[in-house]
Amino acid sequence: METLKEAKKKFEKEWIAFLVKEEIPEISGKVLDHDKDKHALHKRLREKKIKYAYITFAGPYIQPGYEVLF
Repeated sequence: METLKEAKKKFEKEWIAFLVKEEIPEISGKVLDHDKDKHALHKRLREKKIKYAYITFAGPYIQPGYEVLF
């Protein structure tokens, strides 16, 4: 079991499917899968019939030098 923070360092700039086992004091659990391509990750999760996963991006989603307007 590892923390979500550790997983984000390990798989920097990738999408992570994370199974949360514990939330206190830190979010910890197990990395189910990871990929730089979000669609490929989702496809594999569907193929494996994984329903309960926390999907997150490990790193800044907006690259330096870009701006986002909502």
